[in-house]
Amino acid sequence: MNQYWLYFLQHNLGVFIIVLIIVSKIGFGLFKKTNLKSSMLSKAVYDSLDNLYDDKDFVKDYVDILKQEENLEEIIASARDKHQDYPWEDRYSTERNFGDDRNFYHSLMYGQIKQGGCEYNWVADVKSIVDKVMITKGYKNFSNKHKFTEKDDKAMRGLFYYIITRPDFALNFKKYLFSAVEKNRPVIIRAIDKSDMDGLV
Repeated sequence: MNQYWLYFLQHNLGVFIIVLIIVSKIGFGLFKKTNLKSSMLSKAVYDSLDNLYDDKDFVKDYVDILKQEENLEEIIASARDKHQDYPWEDRYSTERNFGDDRNFYHSLMYGQIKQGGCEYNWVADVKSIVDKVMITKGYKNFSNKHKFTEKDDKAMRGLFYYIITRPDFALNFKKYLFSAVEKNRPVIIRAIDKSDMDGLV
């Protein structure tokens, strides 16, 4: 009996190896964690987000625009009032809540992407910042580099609005973005937490 098994394995070893590789890839695919689908973003935009703050030209233009805002904390507090995020916190608190981050992200991006760009309820000061960011040379080069479509650029508008209106944005701007540009160093934080994109589409 052992001789038959040995003969069988010798003549079918290649097939077994191929089957094992295919099964392994399928298995890893089933357990691979990704928020791409629930992000409502294209793959180009989703993949680019980890590189946004690595782009020195973009960050420099971004910081130049944000430096012109004398009271970023008040702008963010006004956005929180408008959208009623973090209702139990002090309006100037920099604390974030995962659930509220995720809920606001999904409501914002659903309007921005699924409904064709609903910006009528945006806070005017933040919308003005986003408008300026979108026409910078740094952003245009970033968009071209990642081959964004018109829809991708519309999604990025929503992402910038989301990023700027988070409670800790003013603090992160001063501590990380402004500091990095002033000292000519890399930015050590990511632009967005992809965990905010968890949940149902």
